[in-house]
Amino acid sequence: MIAVVLIFKSIRLFFNNFFNYSIILLLVIPFLFYGCETVTYENKTTIYQNSDKTNKSTINKEKKIINEVKIGLLLPLSGSNSKIGESLLKASRLSLNKTKNKNIKLLVKDTENIDKNIISSYYELINEDVDIILGPLFSKNIELITPIATEENTIMITFSNNMGIKNENTFISGLAPENEIKKIFEYAILNGKNKFAVILPNNQYGLRSKKLIENILSENQSLLSKLVLYDSKNPDFYMVAKVVANYEQRKFDLEKKLEELKNIESLDSKKIYKKLKNQDTLGELDFDSLYIGVENVKHLSMLASILPYYDVDPKKVFYMGNSLWAQNIVLKEPALEKGYFPNIDQIGIENFELEYQSIFIQKPHKVSSLAYDLIGLISSLQKNSQNIDVKNITNKNGFIGSNGLFRFKKDGSIERSLSIFQIKNQKIIEIKKADLNFN
Repeated sequence: MIAVVLIFKSIRLFFNNFFNYSIILLLVIPFLFYGCETVTYENKTTIYQNSDKTNKSTINKEKKIINEVKIGLLLPLSGSNSKIGESLLKASRLSLNKTKNKNIKLLVKDTENIDKNIISSYYELINEDVDIILGPLFSKNIELITPIATEENTIMITFSNNMGIKNENTFISGLAPENEIKKIFEYAILNGKNKFAVILPNNQYGLRSKKLIENILSENQSLLSKLVLYDSKNPDFYMVAKVVANYEQRKFDLEKKLEELKNIESLDSKKIYKKLKNQDTLGELDFDSLYIGVENVKHLSMLASILPYYDVDPKKVFYMGNSLWAQNIVLKEPALEKGYFPNIDQIGIENFELEYQSIFIQKPHKVSSLAYDLIGLISSLQKNSQNIDVKNITNKNGFIGSNGLFRFKKDGSIERSLSIFQIKNQKIIEIKKADLNFN
């Protein structure tokens, strides 16, 4: 009898637990499948888009896709740049996991392997029939394999921002200086600024920037009042500040004026003399806006601290720069308070960083989001039965990823939709959001 009772209690316990677990499973299962389906709206592809709606046509389409897409990755996984390469690889795998695309295969080669060169790594990927190559990271490697890739008609999307290495089959994915310059100058012009001074390093970056700025100002009938190119390796920022402000000439003009007033005995002359005696220079600056396009954040801080002493007053001059300004050391520089600069909208980047940190328990390298978005882009094309070719990659409407809206152009360049930020009270404030469409 006791045995029967025990058996009965066991059966009742089983069904009670089964009932409870069933309820739990019914509640949990929907969340397990709350996914990362790729959707298209307004002709733009959102690489990562959660949806709780089931699209049967999409599911049926995906079932028909059996073609595997092979992505070759050329990354520095050894040597001094291994941390960057590892971060790019982790971001790639994170992205692939998020898309849940089982038809994507990653083939990875180390670009800094001392036993073989970058060309050997490239050919290994080609021999494995990759559909597209992501990387390399550095211009020196890209320049070596670009001619070969062009001849082989291999599509490469590099992690570089150097516009000089692009072509019809080799794309750049970094935040190009050209994008930033166009955005910030257009913003300044729209806000009534029309006389510009520009400070740039005298190197490839500076010369490229110079040419673009001259074209933008010419198209908008604005004046380039002053252009200073400085030695990026051994800069003399005191001299740079003097030249920008035309300081020596204005100082000479003041001394000359004082000398003239000294010999005039009128009361008014004496009043003017007394007033001018407390000034360092005579006359106004011949610009209303100053673009500081330096590449080194320490150089930026040094230059900004010197400029006000040579009459380039941030209260009177519209200070503006590039995305380099989005750093803590810049926020502490008083002269750059209320300065403006362009950058990618930070919400998507912050979400990516949180996702990355939650998995790998460390911060990603700043370029890792590029790999994250590119894997997502390729996966979305594959899921939508689109070929991995130049035509689909250069969709004029662009794609939306963690770095916001972007698109590749047929010449290999990249265009990104950027926000405008301002430094206020040692904080970075977004004052104009990035556009959601390309004009």
